[in-house]
Amino acid sequence: MSSPKRILDTASEWLYAAFLHPDSDVILTSPYLAFDVCKHIADAARDSSQSWTLLTTLDPSAVANGFLRVDGMKLMLDAGINVRHVQRLHAKCFIVGTKAMIGSANLTGAGLGSSVSANRELSVELDPVQAEEARKIISGWPSRPVSKDDLDKLLLQAKNLTVTVHPENEEQDAESALHLVEQLLVDARQSKRRLWVKSEYGEPALDGWRQDSWFASPKNGRPSFNPGDLVFICAVGTHDCYAVVEVTAEAEYKPQDYVEWTEQAEEHDSLERWPWINRTTPRLVPSSLLELKLEELGKNGRALQRGHVRLEFDQFTAGVRALGRLATD
Repeated sequence: MSSPKRILDTASEWLYAAFLHPDSDVILTSPYLAFDVCKHIADAARDSSQSWTLLTTLDPSAVANGFLRVDGMKLMLDAGINVRHVQRLHAKCFIVGTKAMIGSANLTGAGLGSSVSANRELSVELDPVQAEEARKIISGWPSRPVSKDDLDKLLLQAKNLTVTVHPENEEQDAESALHLVEQLLVDARQSKRRLWVKSEYGEPALDGWRQDSWFASPKNGRPSFNPGDLVFICAVGTHDCYAVVEVTAEAEYKPQDYVEWTEQAEEHDSLERWPWINRTTPRLVPSSLLELKLEELGKNGRALQRGHVRLEFDQFTAGVRALGRLATD
């Protein structure tokens, strides 16, 4: 008599434990993918002697909406994972050797229950016989291999999407906040704009970005920001990515108002170390600090050693979507 199957409302603990010692090949299916989960899978696959396969759907709208991470899939390809496209995939099934789980959870922090803003999900374990049956069904689905060229084309398709959703009213509620996100992402698709993350010293300072402001850059050459560029602001010490601003002017070298500010704030050293400034206007500044870390944008602290770094469209989109989702929870 088979043992009762466990029903779980958080899949991450089960899945990550199963990844440690798979006793045969691994097959994962999920239409949505988050970068941090992709990285966890890639790391597990590198340390495994088993074959790993990931089935998903290359949906440009999912990329444009921040639900499907191109950079995450590239990480998995680099780790030797067989990434495959399945048309109209909706199943979320995780087969790790003779263990398996099926349910509603995508391979995202929200789906697996590992993020601060987790979805309400349910998953059920399968016994070895059911796991093998699921493996046979999935192996029979028409699919094709995914290459990095395919992913580059997918990213371009996502960037060319132009659909946006307009709110029915102007009240500052969850709907209008999401409209703000949609408009920001429409602007991000414009080819003339570049996307960045910029480090700022000190604690996250939301109030400072709610109005026209500026950020400073080091003395080793004119910074590359252009008017219209969109920039995530990231606190150096905590790696919190907490606001998005738009650059409004070319870089200026020691403008008078900046000189006066450093004198009033007794920040004389700042003027010499960071003499360049770019003026900004707010685009997305939540009412309170939210749990969005630099790593969720697919970057780490080393990438910001020079103070700023370019973001790919899907990295920027995922960050904006996450910030908007957290702001409206």
